[in-house]
Amino acid sequence: MAILKRIGLAGKADAPTTTLTQVELRKMELARALATGPKLLISDEAMAGLSTAEVDEVLDLLIALGGEDIAIIMIEHIMQAVMRFSERVMCLDAGKIIAIGTPGEVMGNARVQEAYLGA
Repeated sequence: MAILKRIGLAGKADAPTTTLTQVELRKMELARALATGPKLLISDEAMAGLSTAEVDEVLDLLIALGGEDIAIIMIEHIMQAVMRFSERVMCLDAGKIIAIGTPGEVMGNARVQEAYLGA
């Protein structure tokens, strides 16, 4: 129950998963992962399909977890979330690394802009 409380789902502990919203389902997936006591968590497209407010909600949880001795690798296409969350970013194009650095360095990279923004 402590994990559910930590991620804001304590009130839904007995609810069938079919009654949970999309953001609640994402939080439940996160709770399941946390139940194993990980030192490394890979978040793979955890925010896909969520509204901006829901993205912020999940992102706030991941940021809090990152401060609790859990290393987090985020695989995500929502660039605002990646930039807000990350200390270092690796950007791929067709499976090849095109940039590695801080969020600002990567966003300022001409190859990244061309591959992702069509600039």
